[in-house]
Amino acid sequence: MGTEWIETEMRTLELGDPRRNRRVMRMIAQFSANPEASIPKACGNQADTKAAYRALNSDEVVAEEIRLAHARATVARMYGLERVLVVQDTFALNYSSCPATEGLGPLGKKGARGLFGHSGLAVTPDGLPLGIVYQQVWAREDEVHKRRTRRKRLVEEKESFRWLEMVDEVESLLPKDLEVWVAGDRESDIFELFAMQRRAGLHLVVRAAHDRKVEDAEAEYLHRAAESAPLLGEMQVAVPRSRTRKARTARLQVQACTLKLQPPRNHLGRKDLEPIRVSVVRVRETQTVPEGEEPIEWMLIATMPVYSLAKAVEVVEAYAQRWKVERYHYVLKSGCGIEELQLESRERIERALAIYNVVAWRLLYMTYVARVAPELPCTAVLEDDEWKALFIVGSARPRALPEKTPTVREAVRMVAMLGGFLGRKRDGEPGIQSIWTGFRRLMDFTLALRRLRGSAPVVGNG
Repeated sequence: MGTEWIETEMRTLELGDPRRNRRVMRMIAQFSANPEASIPKACGNQADTKAAYRALNSDEVVAEEIRLAHARATVARMYGLERVLVVQDTFALNYSSCPATEGLGPLGKKGARGLFGHSGLAVTPDGLPLGIVYQQVWAREDEVHKRRTRRKRLVEEKESFRWLEMVDEVESLLPKDLEVWVAGDRESDIFELFAMQRRAGLHLVVRAAHDRKVEDAEAEYLHRAAESAPLLGEMQVAVPRSRTRKARTARLQVQACTLKLQPPRNHLGRKDLEPIRVSVVRVRETQTVPEGEEPIEWMLIATMPVYSLAKAVEVVEAYAQRWKVERYHYVLKSGCGIEELQLESRERIERALAIYNVVAWRLLYMTYVARVAPELPCTAVLEDDEWKALFIVGSARPRALPEKTPTVREAVRMVAMLGGFLGRKRDGEPGIQSIWTGFRRLMDFTLALRRLRGSAPVVGNG
């Protein structure tokens, strides 16, 4: 992927003027080449910096249009697939260091100010990130008042309505003949989400948060019913590393049953709601729990029938992909420095976020395509000039270009080595931090190579 990928990604962008379209594409190119840099540093000169800020300040540069263009390109990448997962999560952007920024709200921590966002990331069942198909950004109002009136408000008046809105958006955007599973964490355990009308083939996988009253079970409540569900067998799931744990392969016992969820007792519209038939899959880690850590234990509510171990495994694996959206948010914050932007209003931040969405997705895609499809030619993620510059500078010794294009895995590992990845056998596959650091260096090398050849590309001059 070079500048051509940006033109493909923004092919359907329509901001009312070709110059605005070109300016946004140029900003994507500049931010991609140096994702951690400030806007002036990424732009590289005063004229481009002024043009970038002018675009971010313009009401004509509509964030939703940029997001939609990327979402349509994401849908195009789904061609030929039978099933797609959409994993969703909420994130916070802290701008407490920018007290003059207009339109911010409280974040929950005392004195913290910023914005909340909610993203839906489309991924293949084996974990390749396809792109963002939904994103909403908002500033929270007074939290004390909201908490006191929570049970007296309809779901449409709550922040939790975003989970339902995302399902509606996915249903309208994605092809009708494509099977879609939407996965969410415990925050998405909302009765209205299960009760909403959905097209055939669009299913939910939600981690249970509430011990709901149920029908069709000997036990009266969900947790006890799941604990006594039939044992179907065992499975293994890859547990990614985090700040508090090492990566491991967990061995899980799998139970499943079918039952009906009763509407919440205190629900405002309880008389209009019917019990909802769902499948419940419970998994608990055995034998592979490291000392000092808690075993994995998930109780998942799914809207598709689950009558076999194979189907239960699919449900668990779908939920296990949910952490990809957390990695995407991590890239936005740590890799792209979205919280470091010093912009004067919420609207300007949202425009910048829409542009950085594309940058963050590309970095995430590069990381995981090397794991999911390692033998693809590296031109799946790099342009000719980029991989050739990588081959020239990615070795301690001079060497001729190979006759055969390197694979994605070879190229991504070389990029990561530019970012500090050592590539030893025990190191496994490179992480996203070393990849974005190395990619930034590679873009400098590629620009130098292109200028030496007199072929530096220009993406837009608007």
